[in-house]
Amino acid sequence: MKKLEEKSTIWNIDGFELAISNPHKIYWPKENYTKLDLLNYYKQIAPILLPYLKNRPATMHFFPRGIEDFSFYKRNFEDKVQETRLFVTVPYNEISKDKIIQVLLIQNAAGILWLAARGGIEFHLWSAEAPNFDHPDIAIFDLDVADVLYFKNVLKAAGYLNELLLSYNLKGYPKTTGGTGLHIYVPIVPKYSFETVRGWVKSISDLLVEQYPKLVTTQRKKGKTHQKDKVTLDYMQNVISRNTAAPYTIRGYDMAPISTPLNWDEVKKGGFIPTDFTIKNVPERIKKLGDIFTEVIKLKQILPVGIGS
Repeated sequence: MKKLEEKSTIWNIDGFELAISNPHKIYWPKENYTKLDLLNYYKQIAPILLPYLKNRPATMHFFPRGIEDFSFYKRNFEDKVQETRLFVTVPYNEISKDKIIQVLLIQNAAGILWLAARGGIEFHLWSAEAPNFDHPDIAIFDLDVADVLYFKNVLKAAGYLNELLLSYNLKGYPKTTGGTGLHIYVPIVPKYSFETVRGWVKSISDLLVEQYPKLVTTQRKKGKTHQKDKVTLDYMQNVISRNTAAPYTIRGYDMAPISTPLNWDEVKKGGFIPTDFTIKNVPERIKKLGDIFTEVIKLKQILPVGIGS
């Protein structure tokens, strides 16, 4: 017997009619979460997410058949998304491939939902705004371990990193990656080269390795990024056109975890793992706490002179 196709649902998003095909398609089989669950989440948090997307190229991770099927990343939108009310594309010279690509800037909530309706589960963002691609406005510390069992070590290392940043009169802002680690964002004035920012992040990471050699490392061995219970500090996140999971993005993992901003008291207290923050409870968390990551957009800090230059 031929399976009948599910009728599309139409949402009106700020005057834009969004057609959602197969809204009850299962995207997270273990949790039985659907495309509609995905869209409802992004509809709720779109006002919070949009300021992070403004003028910042987005790389999308699409899972058109759900998280247990094939997926693909897309950052070149040279095929031109037709809905110009929702998106702008900006040229970027991809030096490694000697090619000019068109990167995507998302304009509004309807743009977020248009992408999500096509299986765009994960939003990844560059650390520089268009068109100033050569000068990041965020220095990123990527802390991770091989297994979430060791996540308490990530929290401990993040606390030590925060103490070191404060000693330089710098503020860092933590968020879960949605996987097994944390990102610490240090907002900066967009006047430094990626080489300078990367060198600075490496120099701070090396200081932590000197002080806590049994806890943290910056080394990759035999092609592996992470080493058992040691926390790897990946300074290579600070490379032009490299993208990082956006604040509040869903991740294409079991339980539908969210890359969730934290405050430092939560990091210090611990007692949680990244998958405690999911599609089902983060909207309520935002209602309770508001956007605790917003200073990342507003604050512009000067890097200490002579470090990483």
